[in-house]
Amino acid sequence: MQRFVLPFRFFASRMVLLGVASVLVFSCMTLLPGDPAEVLLGVDAQPDTLAALHHTLGLDQPFFIRYLHWLGNLFKGDFGQSYSYNVAVWQLLSERLQLSAPLAGLALVLSICLGVPLGVLTATQRGKPIDIVVMGAFQFTKAIPDFWLAMILTGFFALTLHWFPAGGFSGWEQGAGAVLWSLLLPAIALALPQAAVLGRYTRSAAIAVLEEPFVLTARAHGLSERSVLTRHVLPRSLPPVLAVISLQIPLLLSGTIIVENVFNLKGTGALLLEAVSQRDLPVVQGCVLLIVTLVIFEKGFFEWLEIKLSPWVSYHQSRQRA
Repeated sequence: MQRFVLPFRFFASRMVLLGVASVLVFSCMTLLPGDPAEVLLGVDAQPDTLAALHHTLGLDQPFFIRYLHWLGNLFKGDFGQSYSYNVAVWQLLSERLQLSAPLAGLALVLSICLGVPLGVLTATQRGKPIDIVVMGAFQFTKAIPDFWLAMILTGFFALTLHWFPAGGFSGWEQGAGAVLWSLLLPAIALALPQAAVLGRYTRSAAIAVLEEPFVLTARAHGLSERSVLTRHVLPRSLPPVLAVISLQIPLLLSGTIIVENVFNLKGTGALLLEAVSQRDLPVVQGCVLLIVTLVIFEKGFFEWLEIKLSPWVSYHQSRQRA
């Protein structure tokens, strides 16, 4: 019975959070100053024309009625119609996600591949020159704003060395290799600050494990340093590292808003900025709600993953004590 109760509680709690988030998203977007009809028609539009457009867009209805209508459409999979593009919001989101999703995923993979090995390396070389250099680089990278780091990478690797394209998206019709090449530099700009944070946390977690008595025992039994790290240190360092990774995914999603505009990438980040400037409320609400939904269920997935990994970590701990 517990196998069915726990997933139900997990899903129910996430749906409650999503419901609260939907109220906040709709309220904040509706209460913002500015009239979408004036943005579409211009400030010189006649009052009767504005009133007609308000009626067409449903802006003349009470707040509660508009929210229930929007919520009912969400349950049908309808995010509404864009004011500016005059197409379905979900169609816009699905087109832009073809760029933003691989960009965020590639940045996450790069941050893990950089942060975790360097964190473990600096933990094993604590106080040595390589530890000081890597930690200094982490601190410097984290202190640089995302947009400035993106501009530096563009100026050096794209405009000076001509190794990467300066911006734009090649499109999936050009093949996966061309897509990867066009997204690699923006992904690096997104990944470096997150790799610095992940590396620092990995270093702290690995140092705490390296100070345990069983590590000295494992070395005394003749295990190589690589075996000690992979079989003993990493399993016990995973829970805090996974917690940091779960916190980094929302930062990567928000970082795409800045990086996409620097590299002239037409993803969800650029779409969100355009929608805010044009007062395109359905698009803004759809983008924000999609990000909130991903964050809510992503956090739940990592919590579930930590629960699933806890018996494995406990098994390693029992073997190490024995």
